[in-house]
Amino acid sequence: MKKDTINNTIQKYLRHLKESTWIEDEAYKFEFANYLQSNIDFKQQSDNEILDILLNSQSIKYDGSRGIQFIQKSGRVKLNTFITHNDIILFRQFQLKSFENIDWSNRSMSYTGLSAWLSSLFPDKIYPIPMTGFDSTINYLFNTDLKKFPKKGKKYLLNCQDYMRQTQDELKKYPIEEIHLKVWNKYFTENPQLNINTKNTFEQVDWNWLTQDFHLFVHRNILKLYKLRNTKDGKQVNITGDFEPISIEGKSKLAVHMRYERDSGLIKKIKTQAMRANPMLNCEVCGFSFLEKYGKLGEGFIEAHHLKPLNETKETKTTRHDIVLVCSNCHRMLHKGISEIDDNSIMTIDELKNLLIE
Repeated sequence: MKKDTINNTIQKYLRHLKESTWIEDEAYKFEFANYLQSNIDFKQQSDNEILDILLNSQSIKYDGSRGIQFIQKSGRVKLNTFITHNDIILFRQFQLKSFENIDWSNRSMSYTGLSAWLSSLFPDKIYPIPMTGFDSTINYLFNTDLKKFPKKGKKYLLNCQDYMRQTQDELKKYPIEEIHLKVWNKYFTENPQLNINTKNTFEQVDWNWLTQDFHLFVHRNILKLYKLRNTKDGKQVNITGDFEPISIEGKSKLAVHMRYERDSGLIKKIKTQAMRANPMLNCEVCGFSFLEKYGKLGEGFIEAHHLKPLNETKETKTTRHDIVLVCSNCHRMLHKGISEIDDNSIMTIDELKNLLIE
């Protein structure tokens, strides 16, 4: 282990947590893992009951907006066939055996998807490795031999495990829990249907995903290995938004900030950052993804809704906290609906979400 490297990197991670929306952006995976921990009981529940809960975990919009896309697209045969009854049988075997002593050939999902399930259900036995590329983050932190480090599959997953444990040991030396729990507990409280109790300290499932979160930070922000997928001609995926729908009244509030979106470099930056965190660019109200629905045609497409109304005559300072990324339907409904609080205001995000629930 390169002590100076890992300590300096943890310090950078802590600064980034305090100076950015990283915790909010990544909170969904901690909600997912805690949802499984709080609702699954292999001793009391049948295979069918467990399967129903696991399937339901993929229909939930965690932190109010996002599903777990890296699992929903992890099927081996069909991308969206990510878990079946046979997987529950394999999970039960994992309760009693080591990973190496189980025949995983009949699993429904990729090994990276498998690690996300197992580490959330059995956090004392395995760490999540839900993506490729951690061989590079491990090499950066521990000075390993990249030529000998497996890049994918079962060997890749197993080779990462001891390094994840060592990473966790280092992370535990820093005041990380309080920073994260302040955000997580807010989401746990606001979503009682998840059946997750608020916490004063981390459980092992939290340390598992926190360790993964740190390696994800190294992958994206230190090594800068994550790039938006390129098109066939080698150009980076375009963040679509430079348009002004002709059907929108020219002086309406929606038209005003559609023009702001078209002309604003900040909005493009916000969308680009959101796409790095979640390439599906799900609507933060209903969860719709243009990429998921329309394929390449919908790639990079989402609209920016301004929580603070813009003034036509003078520039308004806008930050990431003032912006919600929404699909076109929700965007128009937000402007069509009338707030119960102020007849002259647009509908709030929560009001529209509540309409979808009713």
